[in-house]
Amino acid sequence: MNPEVMTIVKHLSRYLRNHPDACDTSEGIARWWIDADLPPAPAATVEAALGWMSSCGVVESLHAADGRTRYRRASEADNLDAKLDALADDPQALMPQVGAHRRPPRVH
Repeated sequence: MNPEVMTIVKHLSRYLRNHPDACDTSEGIARWWIDADLPPAPAATVEAALGWMSSCGVVESLHAADGRTRYRRASEADNLDAKLDALADDPQALMPQVGAHRRPPRVH
């Protein structure tokens, strides 16, 4: 996994753990959810991190009436807080649970 994506996954996992009702677009997430001590994250990096987290079952996307996609904590995930904690420590911690047929997106 790209180290920049790993860093974003860690930050987003902590954010969702501390803000369970958070929901925003990838642009809003890049602007508001990622710590100010990090350099601004490119949209592709944030979207790759969200894709990874979605594949791990901790994030889900919603298609809003305005046509934009918003992301939030997965509503039906088992042990979600434990999974977010694991991702905050090591974004590859849930890799075996992703499965052989569903792999997280790669960033080139």
